Amino acid sequence: MEYGFLSLVPAILAIALAIITKNIVVSLLISIFVGSTILCGWNPVLGFTETIKTHMFTALGESSNMQALFMMTLIAGFIALLTRSGGSGAFTTLVNKKINTRAKCETGIWLGGLFVWFTDTGNSLLVGPVFESLGEKLRVSREKFAYILDCTTSPICSMVPIVGFGVTTYSLIQTELDKAGITDTSGIEVFMEGIPFNFYAILTLFMCGLMAITQWDFGPMLKAQNRAMKTGKTLRDGATPMRSESGKEDELKEQGKKGKVSTMLIPLAVLLIVLFAYLLSKDFLHVKPAGSDIRTAIASGFLAATIVLIGLCLKDKLFSFTECVDIFTKGCSNAMFMCVVLVLAWSLSSVTSSLDTASYLIHITSGFLAPNLLPLVMFIIGAIMSFATGTSWGTMGVLMPIGLPVAIQMGASLPLLSAAILGGALFGDHCSPISDTTVLASIGSRCDHVDHFETQMPYAVLTAVVCGIMFLITGWVYTPIMLLVAAVLLTACVFVLHKISVKKHGQVTEPGEVEAEVEA
Repeated sequence: MEYGFLSLVPAILAIALAIITKNIVVSLLISIFVGSTILCGWNPVLGFTETIKTHMFTALGESSNMQALFMMTLIAGFIALLTRSGGSGAFTTLVNKKINTRAKCETGIWLGGLFVWFTDTGNSLLVGPVFESLGEKLRVSREKFAYILDCTTSPICSMVPIVGFGVTTYSLIQTELDKAGITDTSGIEVFMEGIPFNFYAILTLFMCGLMAITQWDFGPMLKAQNRAMKTGKTLRDGATPMRSESGKEDELKEQGKKGKVSTMLIPLAVLLIVLFAYLLSKDFLHVKPAGSDIRTAIASGFLAATIVLIGLCLKDKLFSFTECVDIFTKGCSNAMFMCVVLVLAWSLSSVTSSLDTASYLIHITSGFLAPNLLPLVMFIIGAIMSFATGTSWGTMGVLMPIGLPVAIQMGASLPLLSAAILGGALFGDHCSPISDTTVLASIGSRCDHVDHFETQMPYAVLTAVVCGIMFLITGWVYTPIMLLVAAVLLTACVFVLHKISVKKHGQVTEPGEVEAEVEA
């Protein structure tokens, strides 16, 4: 059955309710129920039961989803024990000798995110807790913290051919090459040639670093940064952080206990060693690793790191074994809200898939394709689709089989078109409020999810607009030099918007400084 405009209703409803109610769980539940009711012929009773049976249970029945939930719970327990051990506090004290300004702290978060290039879903949960105490001390707003974490998830992974994101992308390309009988190039070659044209991923990473180093914030983000610096409130009053505090290191001080930097660094080293050792055992440098192998590597790394961390806590007499287990299990419970949101996001994806939302979006935007305009059109379609559905892989899975055959027929550039589809898919995955990586960035930074979405959107939209201009120009002028042009254009736009926002809102640069009064 074709549902037409009704196929867009659940996605639009979820986004609108998230903005209006500022409650992501209620928004997702209502949108899933409405979508299920539409699928059940407007019968609300059947819609209610199908919400649970067909969509929620199906989401939980996916082995990859269950593995992800287990992995997230394990990570939350490790984070709780790591925080309570005092290791992060000792790390903050150590690095504070070098990182003593908000700009340096934000730059450190950015560089940390670039280092964790091997997982888009685990990135925020790895980097966030390490810099949480330091960010709080140097008054980095949670909104800016979440933005930096979100920028270094899917965008960096989308350009690495040996992780799941890259493998999925060039596998989709290879399928279309095989169907067209093209043998003079391969999927991975098209993927690699398209990296300089993956404007959205590269410009997102570039802009993130630029905003961290220069502090040229604008719009709602500038207001959040001003609040944090002026009042010390890194969260706005009334905000609901996506993750509760794992524990207060003041409790250790009251007990006369002091954590060591090694208490944090040794478990993290064990984590990385075990993770990469497992992947190397699967020959991931030469053979496509299965998604279950990647999740197993991450979970194994965290479990081994937890065991080592418990040993260090016992050696330094920070906690007894029973206390370590209690802290770990309590930390696991902190992940329940995250797990609920992820299950609901997966359920909404199931609903939009059943309603065939993607095909409808393609249908209403078809009919005006031309070789030179094809990259821009596919980027726009991908951006709309991924924002509405919250999935980049799903968007690529739909658009690659449609866009690439058209490009082959028209003689358009395959690297450019594949990069355009990938860029559009990344836009929604990066900033849609129902995307799992957006949710995880809010969790990793302990930020209110709606606040993260609202402050990040102007930055993401600006990047997307510049990308759209570049895809329009590159359709006629095919050269990697356009990436440099894009970076210059984006920098100029950021600078101008920053000056306009500062003129309107002022900029607080010192703790407790009163904002400059300016005429509106």
